[in-house]
Amino acid sequence: MTIQIEFTSETLGILKKERHTHPVPLVRRRLQALWLKSRGLPNHKIALLVGVYERTLRDYFQLYNQSGVEGLKSLHFCFG
Repeated sequence: MTIQIEFTSETLGILKKERHTHPVPLVRRRLQALWLKSRGLPNHKIALLVGVYERTLRDYFQLYNQSGVEGLKSLHFCFG
């Protein structure tokens, strides 16, 4: 299943900068994945470069499509 993603110039600017500077490693990984997607890399290569499974990568893309960059930056942890 291919997830279609559209990037605005504003979003690309955020991804370009914060994929290196965001203080949370998980968020940096998510932003890096989206940056690589915007550059046209195939999902299997992005997953390999970012160090996640392709299913996780699809989750990142769905999160972005639902909530944008702010969704990628959100952290929800369940402890139980």
